[in-house]
Amino acid sequence: MLQKPGYGWRLMSLIALATGGGANAGGTGNTCSDSYWAASLRCAVSPTAVPQPAPALPVTPAQLREFTRVTLNDDVNVRCLDGTRPVIYVDPAEGGPSARWLITMTGGGACSAQDLDDNGSFESGQECAQLYATPAEADEMGSAGKPLMKTFGSGGSSEGLLKPNLVRNPVFARFHRVRIEKCSYDRYNGRATHAVTAQRPPPAAPIAYTLFQHGQLIVRLTLDTLRGSGAGGAGLQYTTYVDDGNGGVAAVPVSLPSIADADQVVFVGHSGAAHGLYHNIDRIASQLRGYAGFDGDIRVIHDANFLPTPENEAAFDTLSPSGLFAHDYSGNSMALGAYDGGDFFRDPSNDNEWYFEQYRAWFTSPADSLATVFDASCVAAHQAGGDAWKCRDRLHVRLHHETTPALVREDFRDPNAEHTQGGLGHALPWGPYAAYSHCAALGFSPCPPLLPVGPGSAHQQRLLTQANAFLSGFATQSELATGADNSGLVPSSALWMPDCRAHEGAYDDVQFYDSRLFIGTAGMTLRELAQQFVAAPAMGSHMAWVDGRAAAVSECGPRLFADSFE
Repeated sequence: MLQKPGYGWRLMSLIALATGGGANAGGTGNTCSDSYWAASLRCAVSPTAVPQPAPALPVTPAQLREFTRVTLNDDVNVRCLDGTRPVIYVDPAEGGPSARWLITMTGGGACSAQDLDDNGSFESGQECAQLYATPAEADEMGSAGKPLMKTFGSGGSSEGLLKPNLVRNPVFARFHRVRIEKCSYDRYNGRATHAVTAQRPPPAAPIAYTLFQHGQLIVRLTLDTLRGSGAGGAGLQYTTYVDDGNGGVAAVPVSLPSIADADQVVFVGHSGAAHGLYHNIDRIASQLRGYAGFDGDIRVIHDANFLPTPENEAAFDTLSPSGLFAHDYSGNSMALGAYDGGDFFRDPSNDNEWYFEQYRAWFTSPADSLATVFDASCVAAHQAGGDAWKCRDRLHVRLHHETTPALVREDFRDPNAEHTQGGLGHALPWGPYAAYSHCAALGFSPCPPLLPVGPGSAHQQRLLTQANAFLSGFATQSELATGADNSGLVPSSALWMPDCRAHEGAYDDVQFYDSRLFIGTAGMTLRELAQQFVAAPAMGSHMAWVDGRAAAVSECGPRLFADSFE
């Protein structure tokens, strides 16, 4: 007898295998001589390789995993960075039929084509090709090595809100769980295709290849795939594998409902994906609402990206302190001296040109509107005033323009390089660059200033001030609240900010289930807050558990993930 997963599956006539990736859907063959593959980075580096190898099928029950790979073949023009086909992993809801969906994304690195001559032509693929030479980074730039089945989380049995356990995870286990596998290396923002050249490490010869950065398009294609035939019809259909009860495995067809019939869709972006979702979640929500028959609730969880913003630095100005919603991007503070956050987001000729140029390289073309990659309502609100550059600041979007109800998690001592450099300090890329003593540790000079971390530090003060100001002012002082952005009403929000030295949150058992914040004897876990958040009204609910606010203190669980640096 087949041992089926917990979802109430409908067995149907065996459908075509959607997990695989054997023959190329865009050309005539699965070889680098095929015109579809020839110019890809994968073939430029390994011209004798099979461009899209089929993943190995499980043979024994020990090889089974929770999530099954599905290749996104409905639009062969949408591709991973190295030219392979994008994939998602799917695990149906536990406990019976469900109309709720959990769409998850991960962080990690990013690269882009470089415009070395500042002439608007992004012809250098050096950065991406160099990173592709590292196996761990290459795995995030393509799908060739992605297995047929996976279990997600921060390692081993640690899965956080992805855990398919109705006792430990009674709410989110009842969602259909989908992982959009990272393969575009662009924080899920890109829409670009570039013909580039690169010098591979010696003794390899220079290469020319087509660089695909289609992260935003991959998310769109994922939702279209999950929609299937549309409201009232079948959604995604694919094949998975289960224990056949006799020491082997059996192929089982799966038919999920259309996401157009969803009651609720929750997006989760960790780290770099949280960064990308600040810019894109309202665009993604608009796509869902455009599906015929869709009337579901949409939420987002930004996991690990509520960093100090120059708008908040004004609260520490030594000459004329102001608040988080005063729109001040420049000034003079005791920790930094003179700073100009506006210059960082506005001027491509400053010390941080890489940030400005990276986003331009992810546009369909450099002449595209900012609204094609950044939050469209933010651009509309600022275009006439000539300060649409603010929309490059993901925190400005979060503070003023995000209309999707959002839970934001940030750890005060997150060791990730973008957060606290493993405890060295929090770098402020919009601060004044100079030859600081810490530049040697960062590996370049001049370098940005660092805010010390730890209890009572300048970094902790800024995060706490930013959290308090957001909680007291988002519903009344943001541009949504004042009508400067008239795209929607002020949505519900939640903040979870422990001091546990952990980068992983939503995908880690200790941080999601075991770590707590206490106010007196009242305690709360991230799981409990996330459950309350997805059940709260879409507007009018603002919840917060923040270490150091209202005498809240952290209890961090039995172990710490201080070695997580993605």
